[in-house]
Amino acid sequence: MVAAVAAVAAAVNAWNTPLVLSPHNPRVVYAGGDRFFKSLDRGETWTYSPDLTKRIDRTTFSIMGVKGTEPMASKHDGYQGFGFITTIAESPLQPGVLWAGTDDGNVQVSRDGGATFTNVAKNVPALTGSRDRELYHITRVEPSRFDAGTCYLAVDGHRFDDFKPYVFVTRDYGATWKSVAGNLPEWGHVNVIREDPKNRSLLYAGTEFGLYVSLDGGAEWRRFMSGMPLVRVDDLLIHPRDNDLIVGTHGRGIYILDDLTPLQQLSARVTGADAHLFEVRPAVQWLNDVRYSRAASGAKSFRGNNPAPGTAISYFLKSAPAGDVRITISDYTGRVVRTLTGTKDAGLNRVQWNLRANAPPRPANLPGGFGGGGGGGGGGGFNALFNQGPPVEAGAYLVKLSVDGKDYTTGLRIQSRA
Repeated sequence: MVAAVAAVAAAVNAWNTPLVLSPHNPRVVYAGGDRFFKSLDRGETWTYSPDLTKRIDRTTFSIMGVKGTEPMASKHDGYQGFGFITTIAESPLQPGVLWAGTDDGNVQVSRDGGATFTNVAKNVPALTGSRDRELYHITRVEPSRFDAGTCYLAVDGHRFDDFKPYVFVTRDYGATWKSVAGNLPEWGHVNVIREDPKNRSLLYAGTEFGLYVSLDGGAEWRRFMSGMPLVRVDDLLIHPRDNDLIVGTHGRGIYILDDLTPLQQLSARVTGADAHLFEVRPAVQWLNDVRYSRAASGAKSFRGNNPAPGTAISYFLKSAPAGDVRITISDYTGRVVRTLTGTKDAGLNRVQWNLRANAPPRPANLPGGFGGGGGGGGGGGFNALFNQGPPVEAGAYLVKLSVDGKDYTTGLRIQSRA
């Protein structure tokens, strides 16, 4: 590798150029053009590899394709004349194990920090058998968080009229690959594959027609997130602090599924039980409606709303119970501070608690007919003062799920933050 600075700007000019920080050192930056670029000082200076693409001049291909020739999109749609790197990732376990995929069918792996690369594309079944297949687009490389030699791969062949989903995994640094496309729909190529950071069997796939999840390493897939439109999913991220699934779509939309804990803990033991209460992630009792005066903020008064306080309580039911589902939250003394009625659907259920205690009894002598049973309509008057309880204090709590005479418990910690 040789030193380079201006070469990065010259060679990295694709619309979807990957730019990645090392998970082991935030000063190390990786970028992809036709070559693999690496900076050890946050981009001040760069080194680069030899060309990692097939170096085919696509401007010699027929526009939109003619029988007997390779197709090419319009020269004005941002597609480059020569191949370029579309995806880069470093092993979260082993520093220096790097993966790179190109838009002309190369899958490159380095085990020495990018000093040398080996093209393992010939070992991927989807990339062999014909000239067209050798040029399929590599949309994502996803190194495993559980094994340094394991990496997931998503391949897109739609430019050659092949819309099938291609997802593979290697467990030996690319020497062999196995399909994990399972029962994904036959129509809809895969744009992104992600491995869950806490459960190695839990995979997420963003396709041209929606989001899918697998609980068994890719043997079986299911459509994911009710209420999400049938839209192209371009990227997925599991938030490292909040454990939320963030979905980026081609329609410039962002969807967030709060708290993946139930999926991460779903197992044969859980689904074999009559009911199961999942762990509840720590909650934050936000101080809402923070205001700053002009004296503190200058010529303009700023006002911001923090997120509404609350936490999700999730549980699994093997079948719909005969009676009600009750959830009680108790403080460290055993005093019940809140009682909730849960949903009773077979499968996963989720109830949102707003971190407030039970509402106090309503005074019977309120003026205007607002006392007793809440006469006067509309929410009880006084801005619904008596329809909700006070916010609970920060501290440790016990959550109990009661289903058909059986109780299931877990802990909950509430933090305070302005």
